[in-house]
Amino acid sequence: MTRDSFGRQARRILSTLVLLALSPALLSATWSVIAVDTRTGQVIIASATCVAQGRFAGFPAQGLMDIQAIVVPGVAVAAAQAAVDNTRENQRLIYRELKAGTPPDEIIDMLSEDPRFAGRQFGIVDLQGRCAGHSGSGNGDASLHVADSVPDQGIHFSIQGNILASDDVVHTAVAAFKSEGGTMADRVMAAMEAADAEGGDRRCTCESEPVLEAPCEGKTSHVAYILVADPDDTEGESFNDGEYSLFIDVTDENIQPGENANPVRTLRMRYDRWKAGGG
Repeated sequence: MTRDSFGRQARRILSTLVLLALSPALLSATWSVIAVDTRTGQVIIASATCVAQGRFAGFPAQGLMDIQAIVVPGVAVAAAQAAVDNTRENQRLIYRELKAGTPPDEIIDMLSEDPRFAGRQFGIVDLQGRCAGHSGSGNGDASLHVADSVPDQGIHFSIQGNILASDDVVHTAVAAFKSEGGTMADRVMAAMEAADAEGGDRRCTCESEPVLEAPCEGKTSHVAYILVADPDDTEGESFNDGEYSLFIDVTDENIQPGENANPVRTLRMRYDRWKAGGG
């Protein structure tokens, strides 16, 4: 092989590696909590991931919620993650079928027609108490979804994640959700914190770039959010652009020096301020 041909081959290999590193479809490892209250009609989704906020532009997306959450106020909520569909065809399918009253397990069957189904992860819960999920075989060892309920409260939920520190991230979050008192949002926050404390997304630490000026305690993600939709909240033109009762978005670009570089801890701070203000 000549020096020129070797150089061309090396450049091709390097270009391929760069494309793989930047590919949005490979960046969406995360954990999420989705929940519904059959008594009130409220639905909630919360999530965190070790993808830095600046990288979502490549999906393209405004952030994690923008490409992951499927919200139908008064009907259902879902999460689409792992090898996320940046065409949003899967998200639109879920949204359309939930509005039509299709059972979640049938929606998963429809999604299985996707050639990249083995790399996807989904969780779906509706206000009839029906749950379904999928964790593709291409998502690594610690990739799972667990659906459960708090029967005496009329609450049904699902917690799913991939590229996690261990399966205990999800199992511990499930236990925290069920044992927490208070509102359903309080339960979701407890589950988010439990997952974070158990190691969350295994790729993130306080030393992971971007390193922020804020104090850092046990960082396992770069971004986190919680979204609460009441049944009379206004839907938007797409699957998650309505006007919802609560949306708190924490990213490595909006964390302040007086908060915490661990987005889940800052999510808790902002959530508590919202509650103290009458939320």
